[in-house]
Amino acid sequence: MSKEQENLLKQVRPMLITGWNLNNEEKCYDVKLSFAFYPTEYDGGNPPRIRYTLIMESGREQSNLNCSKHFTDMINCITKCIYEGQSHYRPQ
Repeated sequence: MSKEQENLLKQVRPMLITGWNLNNEEKCYDVKLSFAFYPTEYDGGNPPRIRYTLIMESGREQSNLNCSKHFTDMINCITKCIYEGQSHYRPQ
């Protein structure tokens, strides 16, 4: 994994946990992250996609496939914004 990829995951991690905890009664204390997709060349329409598993205080685990569309869309948007900031991407 490249330094840019590690940095992106490091920045998304606390936002993912906080986003979950602000919107749900069951609290998350950690998250496992990996990339489902990471672009070799970014054109503005192919942002990275993150695969994640939330680890709840109760010990239960929940994958991104079982999260609401709204929550998943929020994480995808955050990931895209951070990635574009890191790569200094400017739309044409």
